[in-house]
Amino acid sequence: MIKGLGFLIACIGLAPLSAAQQGGIEVFAAETLFAQGTRLSLTTIYESRSDLYSGSSEIADPLNQSLLRRTTVLGVDHGFLPHVTLSALIPFKDNSFESVVGDMDGAGLGDAAVLAKYRVHETLWPRGGFRVAVLGGAELPTGDTNERSGGMRLAPSLQPGSGSVDPFLALSTNYDQGRFRVDALAFYKDNTEGDQDFEDGDFFALEVDFAYRFYYTKYPGQTASAKLGLQWRDVGRSQQAGVTVADTGYEQLMLRTGLSWHPRPDLDVSLAVDLPLEQDYVGEQLGLDYRSLLAVGIRF
Repeated sequence: MIKGLGFLIACIGLAPLSAAQQGGIEVFAAETLFAQGTRLSLTTIYESRSDLYSGSSEIADPLNQSLLRRTTVLGVDHGFLPHVTLSALIPFKDNSFESVVGDMDGAGLGDAAVLAKYRVHETLWPRGGFRVAVLGGAELPTGDTNERSGGMRLAPSLQPGSGSVDPFLALSTNYDQGRFRVDALAFYKDNTEGDQDFEDGDFFALEVDFAYRFYYTKYPGQTASAKLGLQWRDVGRSQQAGVTVADTGYEQLMLRTGLSWHPRPDLDVSLAVDLPLEQDYVGEQLGLDYRSLLAVGIRF
């Protein structure tokens, strides 16, 4: 039994923690919030992993492992200046792992993210515009890192927090014309060593999304949009006490679908689902089944 648990901890330690910056509404869009305006949002994120992969191929899993991550994120955005928005994202996490050997669960406050968005360029024309913004911030070690299950300290991947300060940078662009909109994002996070001498691999992502506003009524009436996009992720190898951890690191291409609804100008509702198109893991790791996100925000 102990040997089996050791194998499980090694396996589930591979998947990096869900980043706090996944929450919020349009946090990484090139548009900034209006000056002195504030938006509060609440986001729920579900991520399911249940199929074992070796490289890009699904393989048999005699331990019947599955991992479910549930995250609730409180977001606060404030328009400090017309071209500067400050944001904070505070997550609460519940990570559940199940297998034929045993079940483990770690829940608690996660690592909060703070960031600033600076719009460096904006060109406007009738019914459209183009914007560019740079963003920078960090995930802070606010999360719990000493969760235990059955008297055993959980692996870093099941802990709500990491115990590390992880800075990130991003470049975002936005183009809209009439009912059409295109958003693009490049994002990089430098993960540093935290508790248990564990360091997640660095994270890099490229994303492009296409949106169409299919329902529109005269202001201040309702509007609704549909979104379709692609995201490519590269996650580096993890390290523990300076030694590379086996079965860590992967590349992933995801299809991103979503709907947004504005029942009134100051209220935002967003639903998104990520589905993997290609997954390529180093060694044997649990692959992604899906990731869903539901967010509600109010501006004032």
